[in-house]
Amino acid sequence: MATGGRGPLLYAYRPIPANPMTVALLLLVLVVTFVIGPIAAGPEGLWPLGGFCFLPLAIVLLAMAVFKPSPTFVFEDGIEISVPLWRRILGERRYFAWSEVRDVYPRSYEVAGSFLSPFASSAGTLVHTGIGIETKAGHQLVIRFTPGSIQAFRADSRGYVEAMAAVRDRFARHGDRMVTTARALSDEEVLAMQARAREPLVSIVGVFFAFFLPPAIVAAVLLIASAARVALTPVVLAASIVMALLPPAASMTRTLRQSERRNDVLSELAKYQEHLREEGHAAGTDRTVPRVNPEEG
Repeated sequence: MATGGRGPLLYAYRPIPANPMTVALLLLVLVVTFVIGPIAAGPEGLWPLGGFCFLPLAIVLLAMAVFKPSPTFVFEDGIEISVPLWRRILGERRYFAWSEVRDVYPRSYEVAGSFLSPFASSAGTLVHTGIGIETKAGHQLVIRFTPGSIQAFRADSRGYVEAMAAVRDRFARHGDRMVTTARALSDEEVLAMQARAREPLVSIVGVFFAFFLPPAIVAAVLLIASAARVALTPVVLAASIVMALLPPAASMTRTLRQSERRNDVLSELAKYQEHLREEGHAAGTDRTVPRVNPEEG
């Protein structure tokens, strides 16, 4: 391929069109639309409602198309990062020269939509490793290498391993440092950060409570309305549903925030580890610290 003055192409990675969480949602919508819908609503004449029942499926397919990522290309003189279609349409920048980059290191991230599953997110099942890039202008970028199977999340994906190897080889050949701004960490700080990264994001009891409480809330609202002789109008029903959604929404929001903090800790450790790896390589010794697996208790 033509590199446009970016130097030889060292590695190309073409990501999966949609992550496993999106595929799971698509399968759920397909089952509801074409299996459960006709069986449950067909006899009552409520399916397909003039095609209205296919609207959720159309929305999911449109979202998959809009968020389809572009390939990642590692060049001798820079890197072209993967960007979803909607950001490419808006003209977002994709190529960064290595001369603009100050730090390149392994970066932890979670699959988009993982907060919808607090159990898996809290356990670290959906945490994966990408390449973090920090530019001299202050931009922080994450290149994702999400595998197509959740079982593969327990190890670095092939795409990440090969891309990082290409980047490390390029920097080594040029005698450049991949990490220039790593914060020095003492052994005590490293151990404390590793311990924090292994802590559960939310308690299992709290998650169970948040997701099993909604039916009770709806039942309570309906009982109160019935006892008060209040008609079950659409407004009352909508209010009960909104109240029922509050606990799981709060749980998912807290999970998301805690997950972001955990990924920041893991990434800072990885950045420091990359710094030690480079120092050890230059000195002919291995000074890296063990990688942290958030699934380990």
